[in-house]
Amino acid sequence: MSALKSILHQFPPPPQHGHMTALEKDGQMMDFPDTLPAPSLIDYPEIVLSKESINRTNLRYEKAQLAFLSTGQASWKRFINTGFSEGLFKMMEEITEANDEVPPWISSTCKVIVSLVEVAKTLSMSFFAQSFITDEEIFLKYMHVNNWLKSPIQCIAWHPHVAKAAVALRDDSVHIYYSGNSLSPILKHKLQKQVADLTWQPLSASVLAVACKTCVLVWHVEPTSLAVRPSASTAQVLHCTSQSPVTSLAWSPDGSLLISASPKHNSIIIWDVPKENGVVQKQSTGRGVSFLSYSPDGTKLFTATPSKMFRVWSTKHWQWENWSNLIGPCTAASWSPDGSALVFAMEGDSALYAVRFPVGGDGDGVSAVSLSVLLADVSPVNYSMHDGSIVRAGGQVKSIVWDGTGERLAVMLETNETGSDQFVAVFKTTIHPLMELLPGGFVKGKSGESAVHIAFMPNCSKGALLSVVWSSGRVGYVPMFFIPAQKIHHRSSANFDPLSPGPFLFQR
Repeated sequence: MSALKSILHQFPPPPQHGHMTALEKDGQMMDFPDTLPAPSLIDYPEIVLSKESINRTNLRYEKAQLAFLSTGQASWKRFINTGFSEGLFKMMEEITEANDEVPPWISSTCKVIVSLVEVAKTLSMSFFAQSFITDEEIFLKYMHVNNWLKSPIQCIAWHPHVAKAAVALRDDSVHIYYSGNSLSPILKHKLQKQVADLTWQPLSASVLAVACKTCVLVWHVEPTSLAVRPSASTAQVLHCTSQSPVTSLAWSPDGSLLISASPKHNSIIIWDVPKENGVVQKQSTGRGVSFLSYSPDGTKLFTATPSKMFRVWSTKHWQWENWSNLIGPCTAASWSPDGSALVFAMEGDSALYAVRFPVGGDGDGVSAVSLSVLLADVSPVNYSMHDGSIVRAGGQVKSIVWDGTGERLAVMLETNETGSDQFVAVFKTTIHPLMELLPGGFVKGKSGESAVHIAFMPNCSKGALLSVVWSSGRVGYVPMFFIPAQKIHHRSSANFDPLSPGPFLFQR
């Protein structure tokens, strides 16, 4: 799409160099020098990673790599190290190339095996492409975190009811942060490897699900406990080695079901957690499930795939409706708070699209009330700054989050190689009677920082609170002060009729 159509032309310029976004007031984003401490205007957990913590997670991975580096040892030792670090196939490839270091019959045998495996792999990839993608490629491509492998924080999850957050670090530990409480429990388990997603159980104060390489861990973290390191016995293990690695989780809004998925496997698992029983719902096409999202009303489940299609399931009978012939795979999506709209973005396209669905009813069907529509083009735009420099913002969408009022939509634009700076674009939104995105402003971090993860804190009483994980490991907050239009409507309507149509009521 042409940048001339980009809605970002209507955005005010981002903060100048040396400044960072502080808050939204009177409908405008305000900034201040990034050398000053951030103002504390809303009660939220203070998430601070020490330099030692960041360095420790970096060293963990560096040491793991150094353990297998060749240091001039004998050939057979080098081959064994390659086998341990990269697998049997890589070991045979190395033996094939080392003609002068091994007997000819061993080299030729490995060469034949490697050739046969390559042929079989080529044939299989045309039908099961995702089965051959490495875990590292999965995390880079499908996580809603920019540069997941290098980010000090792998993912963050807000509790749906209280000011509490779970944060997963690169060393696979999960830290719990409370508002007004210095106690920060640390969750560790021998099976807690390659943590890719976190989600709190709705209507519960203590249950946290963690997506790991070979399982889902369901921790029971009592908020009144003083234990800094809860015992591993407080975690249920939902084994799903056939779905490895698990990269996406979603609780049903009533907390009765937990869904897990992986881009490598063409199915979702529906868990009855108390019974530790999982039911597999297999998809006929799609080549895996890259991420999940339950609609807030509980009647629908969105599943993206690595192919040019996504599904919306009816959770009553677990039947689905396909949305295919997309420009590219779906990279991000978010439900409106009432479950009536889905905003999504696609790979290879710098735009936001929307689909409307009926709200309420018996949940038998998931048919949309209209075709998908283009909401906004977010192609890159150049901005002339006060100091004469040019700043570029825009591009493909990495993550979309909607606040609980339905009036703010934050979009994290993916870091790319086109010279675009890393910003988060915030839109003002309306859902009823028509869906509309209006220009808001940009969220910018300190100099040298780029956004790696975004999320709205639920139940903010003064408007909305956007949390941003920055590449430095800093977790920043952007309060957005406004009175939701629905509250204004209720206050100004003395004779409110719940049956009459209006801009803030669900309509079928």
